[in-house]
Amino acid sequence: MIMNRGTFIEKLTEVQQTIAQLVAQLQSSEHDQFAAHVYQSRREFRHVSERPNKGNKAIERCVISSYQIAQGLGFKGDFRAWEHLLRIHE
Repeated sequence: MIMNRGTFIEKLTEVQQTIAQLVAQLQSSEHDQFAAHVYQSRREFRHVSERPNKGNKAIERCVISSYQIAQGLGFKGDFRAWEHLLRIHE
């Protein structure tokens, strides 16, 4: 089947629009995953901080593990910036 030039360009344009929509959906879902991770990490941090007799080691482990995941989700700050983010409204 031979397509004329106009039809070919039209089909390519449709494919480009579809790809742009898919990229936008992927980017928004990544953002949602990061927001969900921040929410969950802050909740876990608050829970660990409130436990009696657990000390700083448990808190530090909580921050480290959530920081590593945050980096995988695109967090660009350092460890202390992440810890500060978790401590907001503590």
